[in-house]
Amino acid sequence: MAHRRIGCMLSGGLDSSTIAALVVKNAKEMGITYPVQTFATGMEGSPDLAAARKVADHIGSEHHEVVFEPEDGLAVIEDVIYHLESYDITTVRASIGMYLVSQYISTKTDSVVIFSGEGADEVAQGYIYFHNAPDSTKANTESHRLLNDLYMYDVLRADRTTSAHGLELRVPFLDHQFTGYYLSLPPSMRQPKNGIEKYMIRAAFDTGLLPNDILWRPKEAFSDGVSSQKKPWFAILQEFVETQVQYKTCILE
Repeated sequence: MAHRRIGCMLSGGLDSSTIAALVVKNAKEMGITYPVQTFATGMEGSPDLAAARKVADHIGSEHHEVVFEPEDGLAVIEDVIYHLESYDITTVRASIGMYLVSQYISTKTDSVVIFSGEGADEVAQGYIYFHNAPDSTKANTESHRLLNDLYMYDVLRADRTTSAHGLELRVPFLDHQFTGYYLSLPPSMRQPKNGIEKYMIRAAFDTGLLPNDILWRPKEAFSDGVSSQKKPWFAILQEFVETQVQYKTCILE
């Protein structure tokens, strides 16, 4: 699988959980003797931490939790923007947690090759708004548009936040053989089914690979999943930015 130690990002959502479970399974079958490490991040009480912990227990990984305070995230905003080379609001917001967990992996462990779940939402129509697509043709067009733009958003986030700390990212859902096969299927098969997005992927792995409630866990944005129960991460960022930006009102006569 790799000459250097492998690990997995694990948010507890469908995508990262499926990848982590398959990596652990294949590592055992290939006779890799060290335990595969999984890494979750979030603020105290975040849903991602709880879900990831449950997955790690189920698959038997060596699990690490990177719990950060709001101040930790705010302190790295400038570094994150520097590495992203982007001011895109959503990308910056979602990158901070991944930047912090990548920093931890680099300084506290010997894992170098890191598997992650990016790409599944774009390939398999995993975003919630796909439920509102007027027909399968338009949904298919939107899926391709997202894939074409992915280098500016989620792939940018994942690549830059990990490479900033010397890690090598692997994203199996964007493997050309997988994407080529999946996108060759009839568009109607790839749409949400029975009110559930990424239905085919969930059904394919309904084999005990993951806990049932994780396998069918609804989609949750990474930056929402790392939030504490007290205050969402986006609200903390908004309040901080308000203190950093001065607004001037221009009155035109």
